[in-house]
Amino acid sequence: MLLQDRLSTRNILRRKHMELDSYNCELCSLGVEESTDHLFLHCPFAQHCWGMIKLTTSLHSGTLENFHDLKGQIGSQFFMVTIILMCWTIWLARNEIIFNGNQLNLQDCRRTFFKEVRLVSLRVKTSLSTLFDQWIQSLEMI
Repeated sequence: MLLQDRLSTRNILRRKHMELDSYNCELCSLGVEESTDHLFLHCPFAQHCWGMIKLTTSLHSGTLENFHDLKGQIGSQFFMVTIILMCWTIWLARNEIIFNGNQLNLQDCRRTFFKEVRLVSLRVKTSLSTLFDQWIQSLEMI
C-alpha cells in the first residue's frame, strides 16, 4: 500500500474530501502536509529513525528511489525486512500521536523496531536463522 500511495495519510484523506483539523505531519513541526514521501522519508523524525540504524534517506528523491538507495546501504539479503519494519515503526509512532496523544521518542521507536525484528526472526526459515540472528546482532550494535 505504501508503494502504491494507498495508505491513509492525511494527503490521501484530503484527496478523499475528509475534513480534518490539519493535514500536516504530526511527527514534525515543519507544517508540511503528511504524504507518504514526507512521513516515511523526508520528515526529520523519520530521518532520525533511519539514522538510528545508520541509514540515510534523500530529501530530493521519492519513495522508490529512496528504497532502492536504502537497499544498497543495507547490503543484506534482509534489506526488505529492514525497510518494511522501519516504515511500520514510523507508522506506529504516527498513529500513537493521532489516536492516543502520545509522542514516542527515538528510543521508543528503536525498541519497537527491534521487537518487530525479533518477531520476524521466529518465522525465518531454519536454513537462514543463523544468518538472520547475526544480522539482528549487527543492527543492535549500531
